Parts: sequence; C-alpha cells; structure tokens
Amino acid sequence: MRPSISRDIALGPRVELPEIETGPDPYVDYGRYLTAEGSILICYKGIDDRWRYTIWPLLAWSVATFVDGYFVFQPANDAHKALSLFCLLIAALINWLIVRKPVEAYRQLEIRPDCMIIDGTDIFWLRKMEAGWPSFRPDESRKTMILCGTYGTRFIEYLKVPRFEEENRTPEVFAAHFQDAINQLWIKPMMMAP
Repeated sequence: MRPSISRDIALGPRVELPEIETGPDPYVDYGRYLTAEGSILICYKGIDDRWRYTIWPLLAWSVATFVDGYFVFQPANDAHKALSLFCLLIAALINWLIVRKPVEAYRQLEIRPDCMIIDGTDIFWLRKMEAGWPSFRPDESRKTMILCGTYGTRFIEYLKVPRFEEENRTPEVFAAHFQDAINQLWIKPMMMAP
C-alpha cells in the first residue's frame, strides 16, 4: 500500500532574511571592530598634530613664496614695482590657502579588558585609573571632543576626535561607542567579580 500524498505545507518557524543595505555607507572614515583578542577597536579620521606637521606648512609657504618672489621681481619688471608687489601678495595668499589645511590621519583606539591602547603604541592601564575612567568633553569651539581623565596623578588628554564639517557627528558616535565598550569590557566584569 502506497502512502498518501498530502498537499498541505507544514508551517514552521519563519526564517527572517537579513536586511540588505543599499546606498552610501553612513560611517564615513569611521569603523568599530571586534578583535581576535576580544577587545573593541575603534578607527576614525583625526588630525595629525605632531610638531613636524605644524612646522611643515610654514616652511612650505616660505619656500613657495620665495620662489614666486624670485620670478615676480625680475629686472624686466622694474618699471612695475607696485604691480609686482601686488602679485607677490596674491601668490603668498594662495600659497597659504594651499598649505594651511591640517594633515589628516587615521587614528585608532583599542579597548581591552585591562587597558586602553591608542594608535597601537600608547598603553594606558585600567589599574592606574583609580580616580575615574576617561570621559569625553567638548573643546571651546565645540568642534572637537576630547577624551581626557586622570591617569595616575596626572590629568591628561588621551585623544581628540574632530568634527570636519557641520553635519559630521563622528565625535558623538565615537563617544557612544566608547561608553558601550567600557560598559562591556570594564564595568560588567567588575560587577560580576566576587
């Protein structure tokens, strides 16, 4: 005897398909990742404010303006000194507009269960933050958020997260992700410890 064939479909749990994202990436120059060590890595675009990048624009402006001055004040231009001076001032202004833009660099902050690592080189141990964990504060212009706090006996600025344009909310997103990371890696383990 053959089994009967049923045309009824058994209704089981419905499988939800992941939502496919279309359009531009909303996290421009920003990323948050879970590392193999179990830490949280946050990458963002910042400003490289080392002294060589502070001196470089002044040096480049001086050299470019000197070269412009050499060509503007040629002996053939002796009759038009005022025009030559005006052209040199315009060239100096254009040179300054070119070199004054700050140097942008991708920075990273890694939060581990026992420390915080900035740009892969600067390590700040959790056990030396007895006076409180780092927190974000706005600077005077409110364009940059500064992660600062007491480390040992010193108040230090760990890093700065700049806002490159009015619509950019990287500092606020970074602060929220930083707070979430320390909640997961620092606060919860301390609460669960006997």
